[in-house]
Amino acid sequence: METVGTAVTVLENVMSMVAHLEFVELYVTDATKKCIDFDWIRSAGCSLHYQGLEEGTVRGVTRISIPWRCKQKNQSMNIASTQKVLKRKFQILSHQ
Repeated sequence: METVGTAVTVLENVMSMVAHLEFVELYVTDATKKCIDFDWIRSAGCSLHYQGLEEGTVRGVTRISIPWRCKQKNQSMNIASTQKVLKRKFQILSHQ
């Protein structure tokens, strides 16, 4: 569970730098694999399943968290845009 939490933290940090790029998932996957120590899986006696567990963890985090983060970001931008429009309308109406 600690590994997934760390992966999400890495994803958040990387997304702030690469969200506008074309291959976001590749950047996030690469950063996650570099920043997280998956050797505990091997040392816990799962050396046969090491690669599958590493790939599954990274893929799961990226495929769930990237769309979720984008949705959250879009919602906050929409709210800010709506507030700006309402403020402008209020200014126009108050000067009539």
